[in-house]
Amino acid sequence: MKAPADDGDQPSRFLTELGVEPRDVTGRPRRPLAVAALVAELRATTVDPAASDALREAAAHRLARLAALTDDEGQPLVPAAHPYRWWGLEEPTRSAVPLRDRDQALSLSPSALDQLANTCTLQWFLGREVKADAPATAAQGFGNVVHVLADEVASGRTPADLDVLMERLDSVWNGLAFDAPWKSEQEKDQARAALERFLHWHVLDRGGRTPTASEHDFDVTLEAGEYAVRIRGSMDRVEEDAEGRAYVVDFKTGKGAPTKDEVAAHPQLAVYQLAVREGAVDEVFDGRRPEPGGAELVQLRQPAPKKEGGDAFPKVQAQEPLAGEWVSDLLATAAKKVLDERFTPTTGTHCSHCAFRASCSAQPEGRQVVE
Repeated sequence: MKAPADDGDQPSRFLTELGVEPRDVTGRPRRPLAVAALVAELRATTVDPAASDALREAAAHRLARLAALTDDEGQPLVPAAHPYRWWGLEEPTRSAVPLRDRDQALSLSPSALDQLANTCTLQWFLGREVKADAPATAAQGFGNVVHVLADEVASGRTPADLDVLMERLDSVWNGLAFDAPWKSEQEKDQARAALERFLHWHVLDRGGRTPTASEHDFDVTLEAGEYAVRIRGSMDRVEEDAEGRAYVVDFKTGKGAPTKDEVAAHPQLAVYQLAVREGAVDEVFDGRRPEPGGAELVQLRQPAPKKEGGDAFPKVQAQEPLAGEWVSDLLATAAKKVLDERFTPTTGTHCSHCAFRASCSAQPEGRQVVE
């Protein structure tokens, strides 16, 4: 034990006050000289089959003494020494109350379907049901602001003018928390580019499609095999094509984009189309039930290919009108996983940005200490 103020070359004065003769010992101690390390060693000794019965009993007695120590308010000083804090001693428990009532339609959002069916059910459970997601990030704030401004333009509340949109953006931008001023400036430039792409897309002739609704809320119940699934959400934009069909547009502000094959089977777009088929947009089509005419992702952060306008326009990824029953099968798969409460981890590229790695048994940092 040495004093930092003595530059580490003299023993601490406290040793002399304790009546201990300093002795220089070269090397590191076999464990850190801290309470947590002591408790860990004693706990390991109590279950070590190679230790003698006397040693294991002595370790247990010392743990009991540590566990009994309390402060002036009766709070334990070494709570980790008490067996009730030891992970793995009890059998796994199961809630007597089911997560969802099987007699009621299962409520899901369109964006949750991809997580449940194709990504990771554990991630869905911890984020959506446990509500353990991290607080909203600046990137999410970026997306929210751009979506609101796009809605204002589509509804006519704000003119389709970049200078006006940037004034609106400036009024709220400082409310977004960025790690550094340079990051804020960088993201603001990205927001300007995204809004500019949106405006170019907004005035573009999109095959005769005309807007009918913006940020359209819907609530429909779909039959998926033996399950009833209630889908509630909001469509960024609904348009009517030249044939009178409903076309759904979903604006994206993320830095990644799905592949062409992934867009063809994109669960969120497909559920939007299925919802259209079940009456989700009847009210904006004057009570008429339109056929779904397709859907698309508009990637506002990403430029279109050069043959489609280049950097001035957003990348557009279209999904053809639905064919077959694959969406209903996907909904049934998702519903079964939720109702059976099968929330097992599935590894993939999504793991790199998952907020629950420390709670995931598929990751080294998330495995149980008793494994």
